[in-house]
Parts: sequence; structure tokens; C-alpha cells
Amino acid sequence: MVMGWVQVAIVVVVIGARLRAAGWLLVAGVLFTFGLLPLALLGPLVADGFLAPHAAWPLLVVADVLLLISALTFPDGGDNGPLSPILSEAAASSPLGNRVATAGILTGAAYVTALVVLTVWTVVG
Repeated sequence: MVMGWVQVAIVVVVIGARLRAAGWLLVAGVLFTFGLLPLALLGPLVADGFLAPHAAWPLLVVADVLLLISALTFPDGGDNGPLSPILSEAAASSPLGNRVATAGILTGAAYVTALVVLTVWTVVG
């Protein structure tokens, strides 16, 4: 039960981080999918937090870390160039911004993989 509330807090922090660099990707993900994309990416994490067996908690922590890193580094498209929650607009357009964006994309893919494994573990276990 405690881990479920931790997941709720993580999701609130992630949403706050993504709103810090709100761009066209966020708008498309929320408006064009009627909010189903964020729900599909964050909802299972909260559900797994409440339902996962204790043995799955280390994987839950790994998913949390990957999600937080991805939320802080995943690039979003703005009218004047890429946006990042942890970089200024000028820095996001620099080579450093490209490396941070690559890290965000890779950790995002790793998060989705960990989420799938965690959800299967929770359903089977």
C-alpha cells in the first residue's frame, strides 16, 4: 500500500517536470489522444505500485528512476526549437541538448520496457 502512494507522488513530480517544458509533443499527447497516452504511460505504474508483490518493488524503483530521468531529459518541440525541463532553450539547441535528448529517449524506452515487465509480473504474480 505504501509503495502505491509513492507511485502517486512520483507521477505528480513527473507531470510537474513535463509541464515545465510544455511543447507540441505534450499538446499532441494530451489533446489528440484525449489524455489516453499519458494515462497509458503513468496509470500502470500507479496500479503496479498498489498491486505488485514485494519481490517486484526493486523493479518498481528502477521504473521510477527511469521515468524521472526521462521526464527531466526527454525533448519536447517548441516553436523556436527543442525544449527540455532541465535546460534553457539555448542550451537545448546545443550539442549538450542533443546528448540530453538522447538520454531522455533511451531512458524513456527503458522505462516502457520496465513497465511492461513489471505489469506482467504483477498480473502473473
